[in-house]
Amino acid sequence: MSTFYAFCRTVDDIVDETSVPMHLRQGQLQAWRDDVQAIYRGQPIQPLAQELAPVVRKYLIPPEPLLEILTGVEMDLTKTRYETFDDLRKYCYGVASAVGLVSINIFCCQTRAAADYAIALGLAFQLTNILRDVAYDLQKFGRIYLPQEEWKTFGVTEEDFRKPTPTPGMARLLRLQYFRARHYFEKADRLIPPADRPHLSAALLMTGVYRNLLEKIRRENFEVLRGPIKLSRWEKLQALRRGRQLLKKEAPVRRPPSRIAVIGGGYAGCAAAFALAREGHGVDLLEAKPHLGGRAHSYREAKTGTTIDNGQHILMGCYHRTLEMVAEMGNLDRLDRHDRLDLHFVSPSKGQTVLRSSPLPPPLHLLGGLLGFAELTWMDRWVILNLPSRAQRHPPKQGETVQAWLNRIGQTSGSVRALWEPFCLAALNAPIQLADAALFWEVTRRALFGASQDAAIYLDKDGLSNLLSPELNAFIESAEGRVRTATPVAELTYDEIHQHVQTVKFKDGTEEKYDAVVLAVPWTPATKFIPSGDRASQLAATLKPGPILGVHLWTDQPLTPNLITGFLDSPLHWVFDRTSTLPKGSKGHLYAAVISAVTDLIDQTGKYLVDLIMGEIQRMVPESKNTQVTHHVVYKSRDATFWGQPGMPLARPGPVTSVENLFLAGDWTETSLPATIEGAVVSGFQAAEAFG
Repeated sequence: MSTFYAFCRTVDDIVDETSVPMHLRQGQLQAWRDDVQAIYRGQPIQPLAQELAPVVRKYLIPPEPLLEILTGVEMDLTKTRYETFDDLRKYCYGVASAVGLVSINIFCCQTRAAADYAIALGLAFQLTNILRDVAYDLQKFGRIYLPQEEWKTFGVTEEDFRKPTPTPGMARLLRLQYFRARHYFEKADRLIPPADRPHLSAALLMTGVYRNLLEKIRRENFEVLRGPIKLSRWEKLQALRRGRQLLKKEAPVRRPPSRIAVIGGGYAGCAAAFALAREGHGVDLLEAKPHLGGRAHSYREAKTGTTIDNGQHILMGCYHRTLEMVAEMGNLDRLDRHDRLDLHFVSPSKGQTVLRSSPLPPPLHLLGGLLGFAELTWMDRWVILNLPSRAQRHPPKQGETVQAWLNRIGQTSGSVRALWEPFCLAALNAPIQLADAALFWEVTRRALFGASQDAAIYLDKDGLSNLLSPELNAFIESAEGRVRTATPVAELTYDEIHQHVQTVKFKDGTEEKYDAVVLAVPWTPATKFIPSGDRASQLAATLKPGPILGVHLWTDQPLTPNLITGFLDSPLHWVFDRTSTLPKGSKGHLYAAVISAVTDLIDQTGKYLVDLIMGEIQRMVPESKNTQVTHHVVYKSRDATFWGQPGMPLARPGPVTSVENLFLAGDWTETSLPATIEGAVVSGFQAAEAFG
């Protein structure tokens, strides 16, 4: 290995010795090509080549990887930019993967699979080096290895590489390189042949060091434009020590890298695809519509040019997995964060009042808000603050409704009217007479009685779909996957006894084979794909649709003075001020009105609904009396969420089915959460974890 390493170091130094004229360096590399060939058919000339010859013969090293190394380092003589990752991959293969292919011969690996491992690990190592040395490579050699095609995706210019701090687009570009490197580390780990593992101790120890370096770059927020981020000597020693300890233990059995179809591009499918790609698999994310987001997507409204969500959604600080995924893509800046619960309510009896939490630790953060919430009596406030302790002693029973449970644990009618019923409608899109108490308590526990930051409210700045695209597409494609929108799936074909998905058939008549399928569609279409005898199909049939109604209102003057306004004792439930999302230069205002758990109103005309909503707003917000609606868009979703059978246990399937390579994701699967964006994202991660 010392001799081989000296060869690698020597040819690399030839290229990097910029004081030597180009033609001389090219001549030196050609001399090495001649000597490598001579090793196999005669006597090499250079002393180091003569030392390398017995190593090559003893370990039966083929000439191809040695020549690939020379080709790889020579690319540094002529190329300083790479248009695509395919171009860069050829370079990484030469300077890193080919090194691994030689090394496995010296390590005496016996299996063909060791070559696949060496190729993937070489890519991971070199991509980590490239990420670490972004500034060094540009300043010393004028090279930028990050693909230019990806610069364009994130709006990055060459000048951005010379700035000391990453721009938002540059930060996303660097995160993409991290994601790709991690994918190849995971892929390599899945490719380790058990029979060869004892021979790969050096590679495994080096992997530990490089993975720690990659994670340090991430922890330091990709600040690589000032100079390389490196591990200290102590950090390297710690990584080696942990590596030695792991080598003594039996390695866990992991699935080999697989080709997986994720059907459904809503938040559940996007989360599953994201997690599977990060963990070393190749993923095809298949969505029938031309955009990602599913039932939480956005689109450009034709008349006004405004990007609006199909229905009004919010995220909360307790949406930990959703915020994690958005942060991994670098898109948290596309969310407007309000650090605490800050809800304004209006009612016919009390007028306007506010429920605003404080930054104090729980439950004190909620106490301050309740004291200022005029809709409550002192007894109402007392029973609300005591709800967690009462819930611990008297948890919801299976099939119990929210109304029955709140009555059982002593909540007052005032607390139910002013807080619990509005919160239940917002979180579960179901009236307390039908909503499942266990789901209600879980979301209440997280949002209102968790850490104070868990009550923070997030609104998208430019549409929910823009939280995902184009970053998710780029991330999945960077990991040997594809995002295929406008690609409806017609059916899944199974073997004779329904134990294995054989093919995915598309509506255009084509079909493809995959190692596994994650079905991430709502429960109604899911039953068309799942075998009828499967328990998941049977459970899906027990769920009932929960409708919701949203109306976007463009107005000439303000409707409400607050970002979010809740309406009590009214058929209208919430109004959100979305004026900040209007295109620049637009006049007027934009609001999103929501009626949850809607019944017969969903069949009414748009004019009827606008008149109803405006009548309620003007009845309770007097300053809106003279406001006129200039345009409106109505959104009706008859199956926005799911409801169970009142009085019956809510049974939802997990991610595993009776079909060995079919997995489920979706907010309707068992997550212990209601049908929210967070529930969808959690289900996607669960499906990825179940596959392994």
